[in-house]
Amino acid sequence: MGNKQPKSIFTDEDKAMSKAIEIVFPETRHRLCTWHIFKNAAQHLSSYYNNLEFKKQFNKCFYGCYNELEFEASWNEMITSFNLESHSWLKKLYDLRKKWCPAFSLDTFLANFKSTQGSESTNNVFHQISTKTMDLIKFVHHYEKKTNEMRLAELEEDYRCKQGCPRLQVRSGILSHAA
Repeated sequence: MGNKQPKSIFTDEDKAMSKAIEIVFPETRHRLCTWHIFKNAAQHLSSYYNNLEFKKQFNKCFYGCYNELEFEASWNEMITSFNLESHSWLKKLYDLRKKWCPAFSLDTFLANFKSTQGSESTNNVFHQISTKTMDLIKFVHHYEKKTNEMRLAELEEDYRCKQGCPRLQVRSGILSHAA
């Protein structure tokens, strides 16, 4: 890489890997793979994960917050609404929010990457569009539809980036979080 450090590295929550990145690549932003977080969420939040309102609020924290204040408000609403103030896994996830929440990385271009490996993301896309009993023609139609959606999202992001000024990021105090 011409003695240049990567801008970002995605991993799971491995502490040794996090420490190694910090030492070897001090200028690199360490990010957490959302695929692993959602996999862990299904395990740690199994009693809540089937609740559509919880899932909606949880997903908003990952994909629907456009700044830090909006994230804090959404997170606190989810925690309060479902009485999760003492949930240890969510506390840990909140402490790591700057490594996974897009609202805290507006200054870093990530090309919409959120996962550790392209293969995991691609595998997830194929699982979303296919079933074991689907015939080949139907699969190809679903594949083409998903490909078109992904290309359109990329074009929209290219257009947004070419429109000049970057989004202004406002730093603010962090809302208190019940321990």
